[in-house]
Amino acid sequence: MNNTDNELMVLIKTKDLIDYSLTMTDNTKRYPKKVRFTFVNRIQDLVLNIYKNISKTNELPINKRKSMQIDILSDINVLLFLIELSLKRNYISERQCEIWTKKALDVKYLTAAWMKKTK
Repeated sequence: MNNTDNELMVLIKTKDLIDYSLTMTDNTKRYPKKVRFTFVNRIQDLVLNIYKNISKTNELPINKRKSMQIDILSDINVLLFLIELSLKRNYISERQCEIWTKKALDVKYLTAAWMKKTK
């Protein structure tokens, strides 16, 4: 897989992460209205921001990408924390947590590999 393939794959995996995240958070039976602001809005904003930053980073010259890639990794870490907290608060099941975490980690590992290749 070359650098271009890796960049394309990270966008595909991010779209999958967004789709799953929206499916999980749009359900008011899963996330009650009282936590809409603290959990749902933040999760949805994070995943959309991750996609935006990946797209933006892909347009930058190679020597200017590292800072944005670090921001993307940071956002993914915050998302992973919110997923874990959602499990602890019983908003999601263990199985849902596993699936969601895997999707987030796929994006994280592809972004880290992309960052390593652009050095």
